Amino acid sequence: MSMDVSQAAQAPAARDADLIRKQGIGYFRLQRILITALAAVLALIFLWPFFCIVGWSFNKIDVVMNPLWPVPASFTTVLYELMWTRYGFQRYILNSVSVVTAITVLGTLASALAGYTLAKLHFPGRNLLFLMILGVMLLPTQTMLVPRFVVLRQLGLVNNYWGLILPAVGGGAFGIFLMRQFMLAVPTEMMEAGRMDGCNEFTLFWRVVLPTMKAAVLVLGTLSLRGAWNELLWPQIIITDDAKQLLMPAIARLNNLSVADVYARPVVIAASIVAAIVPLALYSYSQRHFVATLTGSVKG
Repeated sequence: MSMDVSQAAQAPAARDADLIRKQGIGYFRLQRILITALAAVLALIFLWPFFCIVGWSFNKIDVVMNPLWPVPASFTTVLYELMWTRYGFQRYILNSVSVVTAITVLGTLASALAGYTLAKLHFPGRNLLFLMILGVMLLPTQTMLVPRFVVLRQLGLVNNYWGLILPAVGGGAFGIFLMRQFMLAVPTEMMEAGRMDGCNEFTLFWRVVLPTMKAAVLVLGTLSLRGAWNELLWPQIIITDDAKQLLMPAIARLNNLSVADVYARPVVIAASIVAAIVPLALYSYSQRHFVATLTGSVKG
């Protein structure tokens, strides 16, 4: 009898607890739905101008189109065809691909080696050298254009792709800082075990350390490629031959001809969309690594 009374007393409390739990779950679901809807609206607001520009690039140049609506009034691919047939943008794209690939691979490797040296090797002046690298990060890029050009002219690298590659490889202060901070999180015990197995420093870096920091290397490679791909001022200074010009300076040069050429400005828009494909593809692939890697570098 007493057990029945106890169960009867506990039943309302259980029902109340279950009701509170369901209300909490419902509130959490509603909150997630509202946050997702708000994020979708904000994303649409930011992306809508890009969609309109993409739609405009597929519209005939002599057909009026609503600038706030991304659907072309009369669909055509003539602007993209003119990029290849009339303005020869395939040459500029190939130039950019070759130069940017070299900058990304060599720059990322050099930054990783420098970060490993500053984080794991002990030598006199290591901290002073790291402070100098941080000082380079604080300097505006424009202040180094003239001395850099003077040095490259004395080396005979003006109008040469190595004049674009070498400064990017040796001047990656942020890449060195990022790699050094990430290297600090690599366990020293793992490196000591590699040394006991007979690994030299380069083998230890290549086979033990580098596989543990794939995410950081991918992030740095993405940032290096994006920066080199979008670079405009320095290629215009160092490259004077039109046949050797990169994609972004070629787009800027064609934009300056828009007064005399009726197709120049529309083709500039189409070429800009093509140029944006590479950074967008890279960010969509490596975005999951960005937050974790950059957070780890700050904590280190």
